[in-house]
Amino acid sequence: MGRPFDVTAVQWLRHVHHVPSPSPLQAGESSVNKLAAQVGVRMSAVYYWIEHGQLVARRTATGRLCVPYTLEVEAACRKRISDSRHMNLTVTVED
Repeated sequence: MGRPFDVTAVQWLRHVHHVPSPSPLQAGESSVNKLAAQVGVRMSAVYYWIEHGQLVARRTATGRLCVPYTLEVEAACRKRISDSRHMNLTVTVED
């Protein structure tokens, strides 16, 4: 058809033929969204940890953050949550 086979063409072909994009995550990695759900915090907390060097993350070529997720990382996140004065608040509702 005279069009170049570029990123837009590949995206269109994936859309038309319902071909999912490959996952940017490598084995043992988690997305920011998934990590936040697993430890029970907001995504903004995970982004804060990454920005302040408290959590290591790898940025893909498309800009997504991939966090290595091990038992040690989970334990460190849970400790950070329990030590925090901001994330540790519990609200009780009385009838």
